[in-house]
Amino acid sequence: MLWKIYYWLIIAISIASMFVEAVHGPVIETTDTVISIISTIGFFGYVYNKQLLSKSFWKFIFIITVIEVLAYTMLDVLNDPELGVGGMIFVTAFTLIIMYPFFLGLYRYGFRKVNLS
Repeated sequence: MLWKIYYWLIIAISIASMFVEAVHGPVIETTDTVISIISTIGFFGYVYNKQLLSKSFWKFIFIITVIEVLAYTMLDVLNDPELGVGGMIFVTAFTLIIMYPFFLGLYRYGFRKVNLS
């Protein structure tokens, strides 16, 4: 039940983020959106116990998603000179705490031993 609540919170956050001003340019923003949509579909498969595409695809998406979230977060904090070191640490830690269940779900979805039916 908590996974489903978290999934819908991620959906709400994703929708809300579409209305935030793009600050990194169209290529980075489009790449982020595409990776977010694909990884959210994988998270849906994990939460609702549905096998979508192959496990090897989701392993790849898990790795790409972790790299993309870390890179996007670093890009955000490095481009905001008002944050300072403490702010950078806070934003990075907050992002990783919020995203940890998402990463865990994607990891379990791609790396589990048993396929879903």
